[in-house]
Amino acid sequence: MSAQFPDAHALQSAVPAAPAAMPAPLGQAAELLRRQRRHFELHVQRGTIGLTLLAVILGVYLAAQWQSRPRPTTAPEYRREIAQQTIDRLEAEQVDLKKRISDLRSTLAARQQDTAASGADLATLSEQLDAQKLVAGTVTVHGPGVRVTLDDSSVKTIPPKDDPAMYIVHDYQLRDLVNALWAAGAEAISINGERVVAPTSIYCVGSTILVNDTRTSPPYQFDVVGDQAALEAALSDATNLKALKSRVKVYGLEFGVNRMKDAVVPAYTGGLDVRHVALPEATLSSRGGSR
Repeated sequence: MSAQFPDAHALQSAVPAAPAAMPAPLGQAAELLRRQRRHFELHVQRGTIGLTLLAVILGVYLAAQWQSRPRPTTAPEYRREIAQQTIDRLEAEQVDLKKRISDLRSTLAARQQDTAASGADLATLSEQLDAQKLVAGTVTVHGPGVRVTLDDSSVKTIPPKDDPAMYIVHDYQLRDLVNALWAAGAEAISINGERVVAPTSIYCVGSTILVNDTRTSPPYQFDVVGDQAALEAALSDATNLKALKSRVKVYGLEFGVNRMKDAVVPAYTGGLDVRHVALPEATLSSRGGSR
């Protein structure tokens, strides 16, 4: 309570004691004063009891609230609890990471198998492409082979009755020599640096022979990659190139064959005018087509 009451003893001491003998009016006043003092003391005692009771109730309430609160964990127990929680969390993360590693390894193995299969297919395609490049003549080829030289006659004076055309090399002779070389197993052929391939043209314009539409002049040098023994045997065979060898013998055309340890045949640099294509049978069957 907020009311403040004076001490009863202080009030009692402040009131002077009545004389032994007082007049009647004074005695009545003193009696009234004593009654008021007792009444005041009783009131003070009641207020004190109320305050005490209120304090007791408040104390009991606070004590009950204190007892109902959970007791704080002691420091060692708290540390153990935190450590256990950390261990549980790390173990769970470890399990998750192990699972992810396992999944990634499985994925990697599958990708490696796919890559290996793709690599094998790619290697096969690369080999086929290299073979086709060799056939098309779009790559430089070198290896053991021969060099064949064909030149005009070295005769200085032509008899009046002879045809001067018999003393020079013609385009059809170049074509005959190329066909003989292919038949002997030549892998690659060039004439004066011009690669001979499927679309190669060898023809004469006036007194000039064009190979791949490129002007050439004698001597005509054939660089050939292939089996040297087979090539030499084909060129020395009497049944091959009869007309050319007759010109060599009668009119003095120059014809020579020399072995080369590393004959170099350059790549074809002309255009490829493809008009008709025949696909392999396997390709046609896989596509459900026919020739």
